[in-house]
Amino acid sequence: MARTKALITGIALALAGIAPAAAEFPEKPIQVIVPAGPGSATDTITRLVLNKIAEQKTLGQPTVVVNVNGGPIAASRVKDATADGHEIMVYHIGLLSTKAVGKLAFGAEAFEPIAQTGSTQFLVAVAEGGPYKDLKSLVDAAKAKPNTITEGNVIGGASHIATLSLAQKAGYQARIVQVGDGPKRLQSVLGGHTAYTVVSPQEYKRFQGSGIRAIAVIGPARNPEWPDAPSTKELGYDINVSVDTWWFAPKGTPKVVVGKLADVIERAMADPGLKEALAKQGVAQIMLRGDAVARHIAAVDAAVQPLGPALGGQ
Repeated sequence: MARTKALITGIALALAGIAPAAAEFPEKPIQVIVPAGPGSATDTITRLVLNKIAEQKTLGQPTVVVNVNGGPIAASRVKDATADGHEIMVYHIGLLSTKAVGKLAFGAEAFEPIAQTGSTQFLVAVAEGGPYKDLKSLVDAAKAKPNTITEGNVIGGASHIATLSLAQKAGYQARIVQVGDGPKRLQSVLGGHTAYTVVSPQEYKRFQGSGIRAIAVIGPARNPEWPDAPSTKELGYDINVSVDTWWFAPKGTPKVVVGKLADVIERAMADPGLKEALAKQGVAQIMLRGDAVARHIAAVDAAVQPLGPALGGQ
């Protein structure tokens, strides 16, 4: 009996020592790594969610967005970070495609998925005064002169998956020009350096009125914000490449920490003000966490990995 009491007392003391440590998270500001520049789609969504979390005061510590140019650099940084929840990352399908083309030796499996906050679909954008008035004229030109029509993109990135899917469905080949994130791609089209690109609604909104025009939505339906841009499905190309916003922590981050981060994100996503702000950015209202987000990422990964040769070969 004495030994049993001693054992119980020891366990209780051990748990007492653990509980305060878990309860203290976060002990310092949380760095949120975004693998793109300010004004990009991922950056915009991240800041909207974090602003709401700060307003709700659910973390007890501030969050700091760190923009890192280059997905592989950002992913490697967070992969190697201390697994305590104080440095996390927001990424999308680009993490999976970067592995598929061999730019990274790892993918989503190297992280603990925290949550998904929404999903967006790309817009095909051209210069307003350029030769392409609609998607048909662009596709026809690309078919007539294979590998000559220039497409501004990030080779192996999320936007490249979208344009590759379109090219495969429509039966054309464009000449891919490595440009960078959405704002840089739009600047390239505006400057006449590339003929077209694909960008998120968030990125497109920043350039409206500058000479850019959306000629299609890559997906099953039109975007209410730009009703004149038909969907690729109604044009005969059944494509659905969405860009989901995923939040990751380093592998091995304690479940209680991942759970707390998911809790505060989920509470923010339930706020009507944030829902409205995301809707204005063209973001579908999706909140996943735990096993649900892990299963979803695994399913997307299974579809992306076979595209590696085509993504890396253009």
